[in-house]
Order: sequence, then C-alpha cells, then structure tokens
Amino acid sequence: MRVDYLTIVFTTLMILSGLVTLMIVNRDVKIPATKFFVTGIILLLVITVLDAVKTKQYIAPFEDAQAYVRSQTFLSAIIYILRPLLIMIQVLVILDKKYRLFCIIPALINGVIYSTAFTGSHLAFYLDENRFFYSGKLGNSIFISQIFYIILLLIFSFSRFQKKNRKQSIIILTMLLLAIIDAILEYKNILTGLATPVTAFCMLEYYIYLSVIYRNEITENVTQKELEITQKNLQILRNQIQPHFIYNTLGIIRSLAKYDSKAAVKCIDNFSKYLKAHISTIQNNDLIPFEEELKNVRIYLSLVQIDYTDKIEIHYDLKVTDFFLPPLSLEPIIENAVNHGISREGGILTIRTYEENDRIMISVFDNGTAGNEKEPYTPFHNGIGLDNTRKRLELQCNGTLELTISDSGAVANISLPKTQESEGD
Repeated sequence: MRVDYLTIVFTTLMILSGLVTLMIVNRDVKIPATKFFVTGIILLLVITVLDAVKTKQYIAPFEDAQAYVRSQTFLSAIIYILRPLLIMIQVLVILDKKYRLFCIIPALINGVIYSTAFTGSHLAFYLDENRFFYSGKLGNSIFISQIFYIILLLIFSFSRFQKKNRKQSIIILTMLLLAIIDAILEYKNILTGLATPVTAFCMLEYYIYLSVIYRNEITENVTQKELEITQKNLQILRNQIQPHFIYNTLGIIRSLAKYDSKAAVKCIDNFSKYLKAHISTIQNNDLIPFEEELKNVRIYLSLVQIDYTDKIEIHYDLKVTDFFLPPLSLEPIIENAVNHGISREGGILTIRTYEENDRIMISVFDNGTAGNEKEPYTPFHNGIGLDNTRKRLELQCNGTLELTISDSGAVANISLPKTQESEGD
C-alpha cells in the first residue's frame, strides 16, 4: 500500500518536499504566511491520501458495484470540497481580516453543492455502475471557485506588491494560467489527475513569490536604516566642520583686529557676505558644483592673505571644473595646508584639477618650507578637518582623500568618480 501510494502521488510529494525545504531555509525571514502554508500542506497531504485510495479502488477489482460507487462518491466529494480551500488559504495570506469572511463564501458554496453527493444527489456529480464519472448541473462550481480564488490572488497581489515587485508578478500570472488549463482539462475529461500536483506547484510558486517579496522588503528596510545612519553620520560631520571653519575665520579676524582695524572690518564684511550667501549650502545634504566650492575656497584664501600680508602665493591649474563634491570638502584641506604646512613664514599653495582614467582628481600642494631650510620639515597636517572630509567624501560620493608628506612639502589628493550625479541626487 505504501509503495502504491508513493507511486501515485510521487510528483505531488516531490513538489511539497521542495516547498517544505524552502520554508525551513526561510526560517530567518519569518514570512507571516507560514502558518497558512503549513495548513495548506496538511490539507494537500490529506487529498493525496484520498486520491491514492480512489486510484487503488479504481485499479483493484471491486465485487460490490454499489459499494464501489458509494466509496468513490464519498472520496471524490471530500476531495472536491477540500481543493478550493487550498487556494483560498493562499488568498487569506494577503487579504485584510475584514475581507476574509467574504473570501470564504465561494468555498462554502462549493462545499454545500458537493456535500449533496453524500445523499445520493446528482447535483454535483455521480458515478454509474460501470465506474464512469458524470458531472452534475452544478459540478463546475469547483472550477468556478478555484478560478475565482486565483483571480482574487492576482488582484490583491498586484494591488499590494506590484509597485515595488512588478517583475515578480509573472509568478502569479503563471499560477493563473496553470489553474485555468487544469480546470479546462479536468472539466472536459481530456486529462484528469493533474489537479493535485498542479495545486502543489501553485503553492510552491506562491511561496517563492512571497519569499522574494518579503526578502526584498527586508533588504529595503535594512538599506533605509543604513541610509538613516549615514545621514545622521553626515549631520554629525557637518556639525563638526561648520564651527571649525567659522571659528578659524573668527580667529583671523581677531588677529587682524590687534594691528589692522581697517583690514579686520573688511574681513568681517567679506565673511558676513559669505555666511549670507553660503550658509544654506553648508547645511545641505546634497553635493554641490566644484565651482561653488571653489568660491568658498577663494573667500577663505582672501581672508588668509589679509592676515598673512600676501606671504602666500596661490596657483590655480584647473583642467576640469564640471563635477560635484560635498560642500566644504576642499576648504578644510586648504586650511590644513595653510595652517600646518606653509604657516606664517609664507610659501606656495597650488590647487590642481585633472582627469585620470575614470576618476576626477583634485590636488592641493604646499611647499612646506616655512621659509626655514635649516630645520627638517615636520608639519602637523592632521586634525578633525581632514578626517571629517575623508569620511564625508566616502559616504556621499565614494571619494577618497590621501595625504602624502615629504621634505619638500605635502600633497593632498581627492579622487572622485568621473560620473557625477546632479545636484540633489
């Protein structure tokens, strides 16, 4: 009997074993529909047992024809009552609780119709003494209910998931097509016995569909959390760099006020204009054009040159300017070169931009001699500004910052992807 059972329902059992394997593998995902699928698997296993018993009776000789008809009628009625429930369970997975009572109605009607077979009614179906099966006037209720549930599944799946999972919707369409083909073949008695494996295959397909969707949702949630963390990190970094720049400028103004009040007043005016024009940019999350960042640098250097009484010589070699970068990402490097490289003894500062392979390079070079060649060059070239800039370049545009120090000076190189996003992306 066991061998016969396995032979008859082998395909269905293989499909169900695949479904169970997927459910075990997806334990970490915790798909809300798992309990429904467990119920569906149990129901389908019951149906396979009933199908096996039916097939065994059909193949084996049955001496009492009336007993055979009663047994086959009973088994068939149970199977036809249970089959719509399998698809109904899949619909309940994504259906709101307030619609679930409505969802039960088609399966309930089909159950009432096919339960009349227990009383000998031919309303749903009947078998004659020659073992021929005949559909009754309302025998197509099982096909109608199954198609109804498949269409419901299609509608609710599309309305709930289609916006973010359009590609996966082909799985639902495949299920609908298989159910329709099976219903036609069964109804026309062209090819029977496929309903159970087809149902198992549809359950497997729908579980795969839900698994993909829920995994996508988990990935999106993780990505969103990572994005929120990145934005918070950027906010912290901006909060660090803003006062750092402002305090540095105020220090220049304070220094000027001691010996050149007119220059200090001019410096205050320039700095006020700068804050008025660029404070929104400093607080912005988005990348800004390089030319806008260059304006910030020029303003800073103009303030520095007032303080350093033109002891700093500035060279610009800009071969490319059409790209974006985080705001205040070049200014801290310039500030670092001025304060820790050139210092008050004066020196040369060179700013270059150029393309190298698939990258855009920004190079800031200071000669670092500080007007004193007798002592070895040991500039500080460190601090919150550079670390901050390095992190923001990496977080916002996949950029890098490298600092190389030698006896002849220091070079800070910013490397950015050549393909730049537009402002605000």
